[in-house]
Amino acid sequence: MQAAKDSINTAKSIDCRHFINGEFLNPNQSKTFDNINPATEEILGWVAEGGKEEVNQAVSAARHALKGPWKSFNDNERSAVLRRIGDLILEKKEELTMLETLDTGKPYSLALEMDIKRSAHNFHFFADYITTLGNESFNQNNIALHYSIRRPVGVVGMINPWNLPLLLLTWKLAPCLAAGNTAVMKPAELTPMTATKLMEICKEAGVPDGVVNLVHGYGVNSAGAALSEHPDVDAITFTGETKTGTAIMKAAAPTLKKSLLNWAGKIPILCLLTRILMK
Repeated sequence: MQAAKDSINTAKSIDCRHFINGEFLNPNQSKTFDNINPATEEILGWVAEGGKEEVNQAVSAARHALKGPWKSFNDNERSAVLRRIGDLILEKKEELTMLETLDTGKPYSLALEMDIKRSAHNFHFFADYITTLGNESFNQNNIALHYSIRRPVGVVGMINPWNLPLLLLTWKLAPCLAAGNTAVMKPAELTPMTATKLMEICKEAGVPDGVVNLVHGYGVNSAGAALSEHPDVDAITFTGETKTGTAIMKAAAPTLKKSLLNWAGKIPILCLLTRILMK
């Protein structure tokens, strides 16, 4: 336990840049904000602040990637990429755990067992699932045979919360890639580091350029709103509280985006700031 504590104290944080079309972009320094350690209130580094311009670039890259090499990947090839991502998460689990602990303030052991190892499992699970998934068929009285064909939805926007940053992002990204889609992600502005690191891992695992894209920023009048409203985004998934979820649902409606909304903010928590807790 002491070794883990010492590792966290000496852990190196990272600055968080946008990742678009296979490259990390250096932002205009006037469009960044500080990443704050919630436990110490120290500045961990800077985070790029994206908006419509960056979202447009990311969506364009994701749309173009649907017609690129990713389109020709069969189920087994996509499975191999997903398995490699999961393997790399485990290989880099100490660094990812430290980044998650610095960003969220949660205990190292919890971040390792709950967040990082389960994030790897998500990719391993869908690597197996996609190779065993069949298509339904229905024989209509020997007159006709009805059958289904599975095709990618297209560009999927993902807006993630701060409490389980990498775990919930991989819940969304792993099945998205397994099905042959492309992604544009916006992590929570409070916890951006493991999402940024995941882009490095995807690149190392052989994900083609443009298939995964990451835009940092805020929600209202920022990257989150731009992603929800974008006409070239085919589906949107969001985990968070109901007020933001309602706004995303409204933004998605005019373009008939498929929506997967996991709303929280319903659990009552009583925090007593007693003298003992304040010590």
